[in-house]
Amino acid sequence: MRSALTTLVVTAMLLAGCSSAADDAKDAATPSPSPSASTSPTVPSSPSESTLPIDDAIEIEIEGGKISPRGDRVKVKAGEVITLQIDSDRAGELHVHSTPEQEFSFDKGKSTIELTIDTPGVVDVEEHETGVVVLQFEVN
Repeated sequence: MRSALTTLVVTAMLLAGCSSAADDAKDAATPSPSPSASTSPTVPSSPSESTLPIDDAIEIEIEGGKISPRGDRVKVKAGEVITLQIDSDRAGELHVHSTPEQEFSFDKGKSTIELTIDTPGVVDVEEHETGVVVLQFEVN
């Protein structure tokens, strides 16, 4: 009886994993419309729901403790130039937890930062003062 129950649980786990992987592959194969120059990315309700386009600069807004985006994942290629446009009501610093780590200061008002990440993986971009993860770069 115990062996049959173990087999049933393992089979159920495998089937659940396969359907999730198949759904992910199906979602990845579905083309998404390309954004126009006048379209700005929307902020998903959770970081895992969508990715922001990297075709243009990524906009970051900081107003007091409110930071947008918050943890959105962006797919980038290793060595690709990434442009961040920051509009902030205070000066601050972004920490890019890449290998090697990178730090970028920004002034109150509008700032532009360009960076590259050479090592594949998921890289957090953290606003230093609040500790908020603003972005996650998925580097391939």
